[in-house]
Amino acid sequence: MKRYISLCLLFSCLAVFTMQLSACGRKGSPKPPGPADKITYPRGYPPAD
Repeated sequence: MKRYISLCLLFSCLAVFTMQLSACGRKGSPKPPGPADKITYPRGYPPAD
């Protein structure tokens, strides 16, 4: 019985660990959508319009 409880605890810890790793999202820096010459953000404040 003790072995069963330790195995359950081990598998639940492994499951939590893998779920946390899978929730990290994709790798790399975020890039704004669209072509590079049309990106207006980030820009200084106040806008120089």
